Amino acid sequence: MKFLLNIFATLVLAIVLYPQLGFTSSHHDSELAQASGTGHCNYISDGPFSEPYKACRTNISAQACVALEEEGDGMMSVISPVYGEGDCPRETTIGSCERDGWEEVYYDDNDPTMAEFGCGFAGDWLAP
Repeated sequence: MKFLLNIFATLVLAIVLYPQLGFTSSHHDSELAQASGTGHCNYISDGPFSEPYKACRTNISAQACVALEEEGDGMMSVISPVYGEGDCPRETTIGSCERDGWEEVYYDDNDPTMAEFGCGFAGDWLAP
């Protein structure tokens, strides 16, 4: 019992001292999370806490777009990424999440409240 109490105390201490480890996904530290080009990547995002939805990432290279399918997006899976030149299409967006030099754009098949809430863990919400 004392062993379990020590583990619990260690976890609580780690979360208090390093909250960013407990509340953000690890993909924000990877190379793919950095701006790497001038194109965009359209994909379907799917995860344990949401229905699949369309998204697009800005400022990405063709190679990084293809690699998203293998690495995923932290807790989210990236399905069928397609690279394109220039900015993401913006006609049917509900908003985007500005991150470190790039944006993740969300479309009208996504719940705006959940998208904005999720963005709060790793970026700044931008209304369309």
